[in-house]
Amino acid sequence: MVDRRSVLKLGGGAAALGVTGGVIALVARNGDDGVGDGEAFESIDIDYGEYDSPEAIYRVWTGYPRRFSFVDDGAYTGETALRCAIPANASDGSNAMFWFPDNGYDQPREVTQRAMVRLSDDWTMADGDVCRFWSAGLNTAAGPHGSGGRGRPSGDDGWSSMFAVTERETDSDALYNLSAYTYHMDQDDASGEFEVIDAPVPAGKWFRFATSARMNTVSDGDAEPDGEVRCWLNGDLVYERTDFRWTTTETQAIEYAGPLVRYGGGETAPTDLAVFYDDHRLRGNGAADGSARDPDPFVADPSEMDAYESRITVATDEETTYRLYVDGYAVHTQWSNVDGHEAFPNETVDVSLAGNTETGYVTVEATAEPDTADGYLFDGELLALETDAELAELWVSGQRVDPDEYPSAPDE
Repeated sequence: MVDRRSVLKLGGGAAALGVTGGVIALVARNGDDGVGDGEAFESIDIDYGEYDSPEAIYRVWTGYPRRFSFVDDGAYTGETALRCAIPANASDGSNAMFWFPDNGYDQPREVTQRAMVRLSDDWTMADGDVCRFWSAGLNTAAGPHGSGGRGRPSGDDGWSSMFAVTERETDSDALYNLSAYTYHMDQDDASGEFEVIDAPVPAGKWFRFATSARMNTVSDGDAEPDGEVRCWLNGDLVYERTDFRWTTTETQAIEYAGPLVRYGGGETAPTDLAVFYDDHRLRGNGAADGSARDPDPFVADPSEMDAYESRITVATDEETTYRLYVDGYAVHTQWSNVDGHEAFPNETVDVSLAGNTETGYVTVEATAEPDTADGYLFDGELLALETDAELAELWVSGQRVDPDEYPSAPDE
């Protein structure tokens, strides 16, 4: 097994891995391809409790669509989760993906997604089995060469980026590795490229799963090798490729994204299984230009850590609203040194510069989810901390400190 943040590229392609036969046919619905006819996609946060059925928000098709349903027990947040059943001795779940053209959007060239995912409590897999559960991006409107063992995409006839769990390369019967399954122009086999990722997930426990897909650029009708796919597990970057070639035309981009379930190729589920989803969020860059990456000037990549004097980590055990007061400058970043707490960009973070606050200091306000860690880089001094619940941990300048050491306001 290879190290985290890298993958094991298995020889022989997907055909040798048993993921070719009987795959779900991702066939385009008749009609327009949705390129250039709608609005630029920006974002959507999907609350399953607001919809009567999965079909109200997703396109549910192929396989057995009725195997996707809403359930009112075991949700991560709220009262409703999305469930896809896989009966024993069967392979098909179905697809329940967000269909950009059907929702009035142009196909975006970049999409970032985040969701909570859980394998059923009794999840089990036979040696070597694979079960796909997610699509970072997929296009069938341009053609059928994004799935089904139909051959290598040529640049104008479909593509896909999917993720799966697999029993391969694991050391425990209770853990299953992630894997990437991609149809692209440089794949060696007719059935895509399959890569095992050293990132195990457990059965019966929610994990935070995020992906981003960015189309390759096109120069004079040639596909440049700069298509990007990334995957994060519980806030850690576990997969990154920046050399994909999918398209030779600007009219083929990301048509679908989201839940997609298929157990195996020729193999079948050894027992009744299910995959659960909650809190699905999608962010886009528009149909042609721009970026799905956060343009907020108060968000910094962890690689920029050396450019700041120090760092802060706020870790929570329960949902907590807090406010930091900083004499200097502060930015939010995806970084944490707290074991057991997921580090992930917190979209509620609001940074106000000193000139815009009553206190005359920089303030950082946010609401953190349970068992998470919010990271910050800053120059200057942390003066005060106000919270509505007890923090699990507070780290300042590499040292764990008692939150009670700080007053709730700078003038106290």
